[in-house]
Amino acid sequence: MPEPLPIKKPPADYRVRGRQRLRLSIETIVAREDIQEALELFRDLRTATRGLIPKLSIGTAHLNENPEEVAARERKRFNVSIEEQRQWPGLGAARRRWRERIEECGVFTYMIPLPADELSGFSLIQDGVAAICVNDREPTEGAKIFTLFHEYCHLLLRRTGISDENGKNKVERFCNQFAASFLIPETALIAAVGDVETPCEFADADVKRLATRFRVSNRAMAFRLEETRLAPHGFYGRRTAPWDLPIERTPTADKQPSPVRIRIKRIGQLHASVVLRAVKRGAINSFDASELIGLNPATFPKIEAYLG
Repeated sequence: MPEPLPIKKPPADYRVRGRQRLRLSIETIVAREDIQEALELFRDLRTATRGLIPKLSIGTAHLNENPEEVAARERKRFNVSIEEQRQWPGLGAARRRWRERIEECGVFTYMIPLPADELSGFSLIQDGVAAICVNDREPTEGAKIFTLFHEYCHLLLRRTGISDENGKNKVERFCNQFAASFLIPETALIAAVGDVETPCEFADADVKRLATRFRVSNRAMAFRLEETRLAPHGFYGRRTAPWDLPIERTPTADKQPSPVRIRIKRIGQLHASVVLRAVKRGAINSFDASELIGLNPATFPKIEAYLG
């Protein structure tokens, strides 16, 4: 099998998939440019206004390392036990908690609806300011969690951009292994599997039970079972087709999310809080803040109340 091509920075309007360069949609180009501009502003604000922008507090990783060891190292940084992870009430809560922990490391996070068949997410880092964007059209909350940590690993490697979806690519493979190892540590998984003869052709019900236990997607669990050799080679490819299908939800009139809640989900709590602090300190004006948040200045008190 030929070696994958080395990763190169693609042109601004292209993404790389395997050996192909594919044109990006206008939605993805605009989202990336908006986040890039926000990071540039935050970098400038960090220089001009002490203490406004939190220090980026993430580790580093190298492709010659074991992704399992990198994941264990970063998991200590997050200080989240398996028991705490298990107590989160479902995948939606898990996605919110993990996002909060990543932002506590000084990483800006965004969840923006992008073409579903184009990408899962991307990451950016420049001069000590970093961001992760997850495609909010990912089919499930579990998929979004996995993408968060896949992109977090890109930051650790300092190899950011639009992710290559080719699993044979060395960088993408490393990031997938990191994300699975971080979310499902091997020792905890072995204990959860129990006394079974391995490699085991786990039934769908077993995979779903384990996925629920670790608050991850069924796909992530199937991938991890194969990676740890608890399941046989090819298990992930054979068993995931019918899993993790999106659930169609039609919001009722009395359960429509507020504009503030929608925007905070899009731009993240860290982005919103930094912008509001910048206004209070006179570093930017209300008009610029409105552009950065995407809401009228009259909503700023509601945003503050939402952020707590």
